[in-house]
Amino acid sequence: MRKRIFKGIAAVLLMTTITASTVFADDVDKLKQQKEEEQKKLNNLEDDWAYLLTQMDELELKMASKSDEISDANAKLEEAEKIQQSQYEDMKLRIKYMYEDQSVSIAEVFLTASDMGSMLNKAVYMQEVYNYDRNKLDEMAKTASEIKELKNKLENDKRELDEAQTELTEKQALLYKTIEEQQKTVSNVESQLATATKKAAEAAARKAAQLAAEKANKNQNNYVSSGNQNSAIANGVVSLAYSLIGTPYVSGGSSPAGFDCSGFTSYLFRQHGITISRSSSAQAYGGINVGSLSQAQPGDIICYPGHVGLYVGGGQMIHANVPGGSVRLVGVNSIGMSIIAIRRYW
Repeated sequence: MRKRIFKGIAAVLLMTTITASTVFADDVDKLKQQKEEEQKKLNNLEDDWAYLLTQMDELELKMASKSDEISDANAKLEEAEKIQQSQYEDMKLRIKYMYEDQSVSIAEVFLTASDMGSMLNKAVYMQEVYNYDRNKLDEMAKTASEIKELKNKLENDKRELDEAQTELTEKQALLYKTIEEQQKTVSNVESQLATATKKAAEAAARKAAQLAAEKANKNQNNYVSSGNQNSAIANGVVSLAYSLIGTPYVSGGSSPAGFDCSGFTSYLFRQHGITISRSSSAQAYGGINVGSLSQAQPGDIICYPGHVGLYVGGGQMIHANVPGGSVRLVGVNSIGMSIIAIRRYW
């Protein structure tokens, strides 16, 4: 009776530990996904920031060029106005002497003319002088008008550039603030992820201790290991893993069409007649325990909280990456989580 009660209590403790471990592993997965999403947002914001800075640099160059053009136009306008004023003063004198008393001038034309032809010639000359003066006045007025229009246009252009600069500066301030806030969000998620990872590791350790105490429940790990240290199988598993590099990550996938982490490792061993659990947390407690990374051999499974990969030697492993990723070769210490176990199934 006592044995049955003890087994019942142990079973409850085991289930509680397994449930807690699963919850923590789920938290880790969710936080990893959230971190990737928040980091992606931050990367996009930083790209926007870089583009905005490029726009501001280009705008500064345009404004400098436009200021030079305005200065040149002002100088030309000032010079044209001086010439126009000088020519105007000179012309006033000519007009005063030539046209101030037209009756006298016309009388002189008739009185001093020796004949009708001479009189007509003098009259035509006077008209030509008048026309010349008039044309010169029109030309000067046109030149001054054109320069003034150019100046107005340049000033309008500069005003538009000033407005654009103000707009970009406001965007810059807003974007900078947004980036700061996003960086805080990423840091917060990283902190939560570190806490969740630690809790998951602690839960996994508790589960390992409970499993060791309750060998009768070992079948819950759902694995079969050859247990004969067959290096030929290990070599075959590693070779197959290399051939699958680049296969896309698919949540729940366990075939060459797409893998998740535990689906990848279980597939590798399944092709060599060894059935192991489909769960990453269960894979961490099956097979034969390998004491440390220095003792690991190609073909062993490297276990993290909620994640697994196949060790291929040299401190590297092949694993199915996160959503949006693929099967790839990485360093065992490059994924930001602590190793909680190394298991051998071959």
